[in-house]
Amino acid sequence: MTDDELVEALRAIFAADAVADGLDRSDGYGDDYRITALRVVRGDDGFDDLLLTVEDGHDTVTSRLLFDRAWRAASGLDDAGSYATFALARWRSSIVHDTVEPGPRHPVGVPDVEEALRRSYGNANLVRHGVVEVVEDDGEIFLLHATPQQWRRFVSGRPDAMGALEEVVLARWDDEDHVVFFRGSFHPSVRGELPPLRSRLSPQ
Repeated sequence: MTDDELVEALRAIFAADAVADGLDRSDGYGDDYRITALRVVRGDDGFDDLLLTVEDGHDTVTSRLLFDRAWRAASGLDDAGSYATFALARWRSSIVHDTVEPGPRHPVGVPDVEEALRRSYGNANLVRHGVVEVVEDDGEIFLLHATPQQWRRFVSGRPDAMGALEEVVLARWDDEDHVVFFRGSFHPSVRGELPPLRSRLSPQ
C-alpha cells in the first residue's frame, strides 16, 4: 500500500459513521470529536509526518504524527486499521502548539550528559560520541543517545529535566534497551537509529 493509498483509506475510516469501521469509539470519536482532514508533510529531519485536523464542536486543532513508511512497517502500523487506532490513541499528545523560543544556546551550570547520568544512576560511561551506557541499580543496562548539543537543548528551559528523563527510562519495556533523542525529547526504543521504534509489546 502506497502512502497515498493509506491516506485515502484513513480518510474513509475517519469519515465513516458505522461501528463496522473497526474504530474504538469509547472515547467519543464521531460524537464528541472527529478527524476531518489529513495531509502528509515532510519533517525538517527528513521523516514524513501526517497532519490531522481534529474538530470537537468548539475547537479545531492540528496534530502531527510520525508517518515514515519504514517506521510504520517496523511498528506494525502499515495498514489503515492499525494506523487509525494509533492516531486516535495519540492525537491529543501530538497537538501542534505555538513555537516556543528556545532557551540559551549554552545554559550556564548545566552538567554534561555523563555527569548528569552519574548523579542519577551512579554508573554511566561514554561508549562513543553521543552514546552513554547507563547501568541502573538493579543491573539493567540501557544506552542513551544524545550529542552534547542535544543534551543542552533538552535541559535548557526544563527545571526538572532529569525527572522528565527518568519518566522515559521507567516507561521502557523489557526489549527497549535504548533511549533516543528525537524532535526535542527522549523516547524509549528497541534500537539506536531514528526514528525511535517502540516495542511490539508496547501500546505505542
